[in-house]
Amino acid sequence: MMKRLWFQLHWFFGITAGLVLAVVGLTGALLSYDDELTRAFSSGVMTVPVRDGGRLPVPELVARVHDAVPDRRILLMTVVRTPEDAVGVRLSTGDGPRGETYFVDPYTGEMLGRSKADVVFRFIMDIHRFLTVEGIGKQITGAATLLLFLLALSGLYLRWPRRLGNWRAWFHIDFKKKGRPFLWNLHAVIGTVVLVPYLLSATTGLYWSYDWWRGMLFSIAGVQQPVRNKPAAQPKMAKGGKDAKGAGAEGGERKKPALPNLADTDVNVAWEAFKAEVPNYTKVYLRPAQKTGGPLQMTWLDDSVPHERAFSRLDVDAVTGKVSNVERYGQKTVGGQLMTSIYALHRGSFFGPVGIVVMMLSSLMMPVFFVTGWMLYLDRRKKKRALAASRPVVAGNDKPSAGGAIAEEGVLIGFASQSGVAEGLAWQTAGMLQGAGVPAQIQPLARIGEAQLGTAKRALFIVSTFGDGEPPDSARRFAQQLMNQAMALPTLRFAVLSLGDSQYDRFCGFGRTLDGWLRAQGGVAAFEPIEVDRGDPGAWARWQERLGEWLGRPLSAAKSDDSPVFQSWQLAERTWLNPGSTGLPAYHVAFTPPPGVKWVAGDLVEVLPRHPQARIDAWLAGSVWASDVRVTVAGREVTLGEALRERVLPDAAPPAGIDLQAWLAPLATLPEREYSIASTPAEGQLALLVRQARNPDGSLGLGSGWLTDGVALGGDVMMRVRPNPGFHGPQDDRGVILIGNGTGLAGLRAHLSERIAQGRRRNWLIFGERQAAHDSFHDATLRDWQAQGGIARIDRVYSRDQAARIYVQDRVREVASDIAEWVQQGASIYVCGSLSGMAPAVDAALAEAIGPQALLDLSAQGRYRRDIY
Repeated sequence: MMKRLWFQLHWFFGITAGLVLAVVGLTGALLSYDDELTRAFSSGVMTVPVRDGGRLPVPELVARVHDAVPDRRILLMTVVRTPEDAVGVRLSTGDGPRGETYFVDPYTGEMLGRSKADVVFRFIMDIHRFLTVEGIGKQITGAATLLLFLLALSGLYLRWPRRLGNWRAWFHIDFKKKGRPFLWNLHAVIGTVVLVPYLLSATTGLYWSYDWWRGMLFSIAGVQQPVRNKPAAQPKMAKGGKDAKGAGAEGGERKKPALPNLADTDVNVAWEAFKAEVPNYTKVYLRPAQKTGGPLQMTWLDDSVPHERAFSRLDVDAVTGKVSNVERYGQKTVGGQLMTSIYALHRGSFFGPVGIVVMMLSSLMMPVFFVTGWMLYLDRRKKKRALAASRPVVAGNDKPSAGGAIAEEGVLIGFASQSGVAEGLAWQTAGMLQGAGVPAQIQPLARIGEAQLGTAKRALFIVSTFGDGEPPDSARRFAQQLMNQAMALPTLRFAVLSLGDSQYDRFCGFGRTLDGWLRAQGGVAAFEPIEVDRGDPGAWARWQERLGEWLGRPLSAAKSDDSPVFQSWQLAERTWLNPGSTGLPAYHVAFTPPPGVKWVAGDLVEVLPRHPQARIDAWLAGSVWASDVRVTVAGREVTLGEALRERVLPDAAPPAGIDLQAWLAPLATLPEREYSIASTPAEGQLALLVRQARNPDGSLGLGSGWLTDGVALGGDVMMRVRPNPGFHGPQDDRGVILIGNGTGLAGLRAHLSERIAQGRRRNWLIFGERQAAHDSFHDATLRDWQAQGGIARIDRVYSRDQAARIYVQDRVREVASDIAEWVQQGASIYVCGSLSGMAPAVDAALAEAIGPQALLDLSAQGRYRRDIY
């Protein structure tokens, strides 16, 4: 809860103050070398040719400036000891304290004018400090700077890793990542790098924003805060020449002698007294007396100062030359030196040239934070909208009922789906009924109770069979509780659409069991169950036809064509992950997605495999036909070899003289293969984890052989993404326990990637394989995620690393109390891996850990999901 609160505050402050901070950061970076750049671009104004005659005395320069501009007060004179530097003078602009800086030839007293570069950088400074709008602009930049504190500290809290000593957790940018994960990684790592510079920038920047903050800094430093005189402000030592504005006025035609003006004072005595007191100065600022008869103020740099803002100061009486209030930088306390150096700290020059570079680069990163933060925010909003819009809406189904009656003319539609196919067909059926004017209410079987079923007059059941005759996970409680009791359903008329795979012995086992149970309770079947073998489109057409006959209304809608289509995907990466393993080779296989293809963690990909060309050549050997013979198949012209690579090969090659088109027509296409997706779209690739399978003759399996050996890198594979909502992740911050073995890590890895990118870090992975030395799939990625705090816990189980075999289910039993605690706190459980062995064993271990009834309840609630094969 606390982390979620800080996350919400972090992004709220970021998107509100981000633009101001980006502007402040960019202008701050531009000001990092303003003095050097201004000087470089102001030759002839800020620098002059060195002459043999020597420089004019300062009193003479003051007099010549006054003669040149008698109607303007001299607020400040800056004298640099190097022979090529011009003298700077700040001249008043009216009656106020503001002025403009001009430059004077120290050898002739000639006015050289203003530096255009200096004007530009002063404008940039105005943007940096108050967005060129005094008053409200200063308040905006001050508030944004305060928020920078919260952004920096909350960002540190949100990415605090579990292992503090792991430098990769703090500073590693993974350039293999794409999209949102890369943006998050970039945002977090750069934020860590610039954390200290940002805190320093904010601490020192607020010195000029708020009086209370400035007072607090002086108190912390143990230094008495200078008192500001109201008519004319005392100069702030940390600001120096450029930032000191002077005070007083002599503007227009109204002359006010009481206002500070260096020309009104004979500076000769004071200047000689200063040189006697400070013979080794390198730069000095002369300010006029702030009141009539008051002392002149001298601020200077010694020849041994550590940085350009290590100012010393003194007062000197213009008449007597008496020196007073001497404050030398080297004699100040540490707190005093820090307060004098506040601008140098802000700029970074306090730490030397490296400090300036660090602060400049940190400032340049501020726009990067603004852009990446907004991209992450917009992506998060987009995903939320997509999630909200991802499910269709059928009239009358806004508020599912647990036991309300269905109107006699309405239809209850119950579905049980493992991979989402049955659910999709249920929604399509509801859409057809709605189009024909028949009200429909759609519910998962897990939410249909005895009362609701008992009052229904007409019902449709669209159910999948999971594995060998089992109900889908979400319907397990319905099957084990409701279907194990007697009910009176004499008024119910129903129909069943059953989905299954005829490769299993108990084809459509759950659908048949449900049909038999409904009949046994007195329900009357409107027609015999329609069984769908691996998505047979003919079965869907029969369902539509029989349904229309029963209801007495034509159902014009056909099966939706908006399902994903097979497209060409380019193989981008293929890496053998377990050389030396006692198990079959496993590969990381990654593809470049076609434009516009999207998926979420938990989805599957269907692959159209191909026979290797070598097998086709060997199969045709001895026949009269060659692979390159041209044939026409489904309206497209291809070679015989290409056509055969897509089809189930018969026992013998085509005989001589046969019509090849007619011979090819009845040959079935190779069945597609399904794989769990191991990545998210934000990573830029669709990744799979594929283990090679071997046939009895030693040849590679059809799908695994095609992906790991048959297709060349850069080659194309026909694939399509199939949504699998039954294995989609929870959309909240409660924990997830991910359990799997072998290549089942693929589906779990995608969930981890998605959740970590969403800032959901309460994730526990329990993963099993053979040997740690060879079978630690994606180990580096998992370790990085754990070090960064994205995975709360990892339990690895390697069955062959010790004498006694230990499997995932054994570890589940060992940590049963921890699992029960996580579940009690709202965690969901996701299992991915092999159907034989691991899945039933883990299911039994989980039932022992939290109780059989609790496990059934989790299934019904969608908190126990499995992707097993």
